Amino acid sequence: MVRALMSPRRTRHCLQLVSNRNLTTGDGIGKLPRAIESGALVFRAISGVILCALTLIVMVACASHSALTAAPVAPTASAAISTPPPVSSENASALAAESRAAASSSSAKAAAAKAAAAQAAAARAAIAKAAAAKAAAAKAAAEKAAAERAAAAKAAADRAAAAQAPAAPASAPPRAQASSPTAAACTPGYSPCIPPGPDVDCAGGSGNGPRYVQGPISVTGSDPYGLDSDHDGIGCEK
Repeated sequence: MVRALMSPRRTRHCLQLVSNRNLTTGDGIGKLPRAIESGALVFRAISGVILCALTLIVMVACASHSALTAAPVAPTASAAISTPPPVSSENASALAAESRAAASSSSAKAAAAKAAAAQAAAARAAIAKAAAAKAAAAKAAAEKAAAERAAAAKAAADRAAAAQAPAAPASAPPRAQASSPTAAACTPGYSPCIPPGPDVDCAGGSGNGPRYVQGPISVTGSDPYGLDSDHDGIGCEK
């Protein structure tokens, strides 16, 4: 490209522009002195050279820009890595199916976790209910045992009280024992004293009581019970 720009034809054209006096002189300049005209020519020549150089630089820059624009850009490794491959309809369907499967799996896991939590809560409730029933049964058993112990203690106390009580006298006919006159009221005419009451007979005799007295009994007055049968003043001699 540089060789095409610096061809002999272009070079001659630039030299012609520099040396052409028709472009650098006019009606007024031809009348100037020779020194001024020479200076002007030199200035014009330098300006022409600079103009040609600038033209060549611009042409080279434009050609380079066109070449760079027309050249295909090779993809870099980083671009190849970061750019995702085109997704076809089959790949899109597969990805959608995978997404649905993942969502379904997540829903199934969540449902399983919820069911497991509900089952664990039910198990805890059953355990708590069983523990409460066991505690109630233990309390009832303890109360029953306490009642039984109290009943046994009461029965033992009753037996002990019955054992400590004096034994009842043997069944025998009531007997009217003579006692001192100061012990109680006495039936008049008998010594020792016979308390007033139902009929009295001599013990071992044929009388039918209901009271009996062991003789001998001194009869000093009337004999309401008939103890002195021979009227010698002494009853129940035998």
